Amino acid sequence: MICKKCGRKYDNDMPKCLWCDAPNESLSSQDGDDTSTADSETQSEAHKESLKKIVDPELEQAFNDNVQRGKSAISWTKLQIALNILFFFVATKTFGVIANYYRNYKVDTPVPKDVNLAVWTLIVFFFFVAIPFSVFIGKNLLWFYHAHKAQNKFTETYFTPWGATICYYIPVVNYFVFKSLLENQHETLKLLGIKVKAESNKLLTWFFIFNIATPIFNYFSFKSFNTAVLFTSTLLWIILTVLYIKLIRVATTNEQAVHDLLENNRINKKVEEIIAQRETNQVL
Repeated sequence: MICKKCGRKYDNDMPKCLWCDAPNESLSSQDGDDTSTADSETQSEAHKESLKKIVDPELEQAFNDNVQRGKSAISWTKLQIALNILFFFVATKTFGVIANYYRNYKVDTPVPKDVNLAVWTLIVFFFFVAIPFSVFIGKNLLWFYHAHKAQNKFTETYFTPWGATICYYIPVVNYFVFKSLLENQHETLKLLGIKVKAESNKLLTWFFIFNIATPIFNYFSFKSFNTAVLFTSTLLWIILTVLYIKLIRVATTNEQAVHDLLENNRINKKVEEIIAQRETNQVL
């Protein structure tokens, strides 16, 4: 080691120069880094402990409200499965008739009764499902928006609540917004000291696959009006919908765990305040 003050040489592990007593800056720097790292780790642990004891009635209520939104979204999504099955039977009775008429269409040819019946059947069906379908969409988007909004209280997410909501039904992109939400939720649960079962990536992987396959088969089903293709498309839609339900259920379970912790913290704090008040009264 060469002393920067007097220019003389001494051993690297010496705390200061043997000749002029100047401190060994390399050792001082290492000590400072070790101290800084230790302080950082201590602060991190303190932050984790404070999170485990967090009391926030508004946040607690927000998580509780969104758990209920998630359950409602699941119920309406299950209804959508029934409507998809009903649509398959309606489509098999109407699409082929209408397509066959237009393939053989001739000017001034009167519209057959079976074609008119098929068209009106589709009109009545779409009118019938318009309201439940709109509610189904709205329930899912509302839950997803608030899920990201509540999660942002703990972690910084790549998607904003509105950005994630817009991407909710965009094939492939919705895989990434769900993945981001679940990963951030899992990280939050670990910070809060909540033991949760690690979710398998298989669910997200299948969600990704069916997000690609379903629109493709849907396109061919409307193009060919083939019953087999239409059946396959309907089956894929049902599977994709079931995967949506499973993902919502996982996310709401995580939200429920956070809510329960916040509720327990609030109750424990209230009990501690009552005990402290009684002890104060006894002293007086």
